[in-house]
Amino acid sequence: MWTPVDLGRRRTVRMHHRESGSGGRPLVLVHGLGMSGRSMVPALRILGRGRRTLAPDLPGYGRTRGRGRTLGVPGLAVALTRWMDAVGLDEVDLVGHSLGAQVAAAAVLARPDRVRHLVLVGPTRDPSAPTWVAQAWRLLLDAPRERPGLLLVAVVDYLRAGPLTMVAVLRHALRRPEERAMGDVDVPALVLRGSRDPVAGQQWCEDLAGVLPQGRLQVLPGAAHGLNFSSPEAFAVAVEEFCR
Repeated sequence: MWTPVDLGRRRTVRMHHRESGSGGRPLVLVHGLGMSGRSMVPALRILGRGRRTLAPDLPGYGRTRGRGRTLGVPGLAVALTRWMDAVGLDEVDLVGHSLGAQVAAAAVLARPDRVRHLVLVGPTRDPSAPTWVAQAWRLLLDAPRERPGLLLVAVVDYLRAGPLTMVAVLRHALRRPEERAMGDVDVPALVLRGSRDPVAGQQWCEDLAGVLPQGRLQVLPGAAHGLNFSSPEAFAVAVEEFCR
C-alpha cells in the first residue's frame, strides 16, 4: 500500500507499507538500518491474526524513495509520525527493531500521546561497540545465527539503501546518547533481545530497561538479532503479551 506523506518544506514522499489483519489497537513494526518492512513479514503475518498490523518502509529504504536526502534518526521519526497521521492511526502500539528502536523511541518523545506501548527489539548503540566498524563486525557475527531467508532480504535491501547511506546513518545514530533521553520515554516499554544477539548485549539492554521509567527486559532463549524474522513465533508472543 502507498500513502503520500508530507515531510515539510514542500517535500512529499509516497511511503510504502505492508499490512495484515484488522481490528484492535493498530500495531506498527519499524524496521532496522538498511532493511525494509520485508524483514517484518514473518512476524506481520502472525501478529495480523489478532489485530491490524502495519510495517512501513521508512524514506530511503525498501520501496520508499528518499528523494535524494538521507534522514538520520530524528528525520526518520518525523517521517514515521507523519505517516501515522496520513494513514489515520490515532493511537498505536509501536515496535522498533535495531536502529528502528531508536526511531520508535524518538517518535514517542515527539508524540507521547500517540503510543500506548513501546517495544525496543535488539536496540542499537551498545556502548561496548562505539564505532560503526564495531557495529558492522557484530552484524557479521550475527549472520550465521539467522535464518537464510533473512540474509537474502538483507542483501536486496542493503543494495537498495546504499552502503554509504547506511554508514552515514549509523555513524549519526552512534553519536546520539539515547540512554539520556530514555528517561523521558514515560510509556510502558519492553526491551526485547535474543539470548544469542551479538549486536545488543545483555548489559546494554539491562541498562536501557533500567533507565526507562516503565521499562522491563525480556530475553528470548536461543534467538539472534533478527528475532522478528528468524524467531517470529516467540517474537509475536512476547509482543502480544506485553501490549495486551
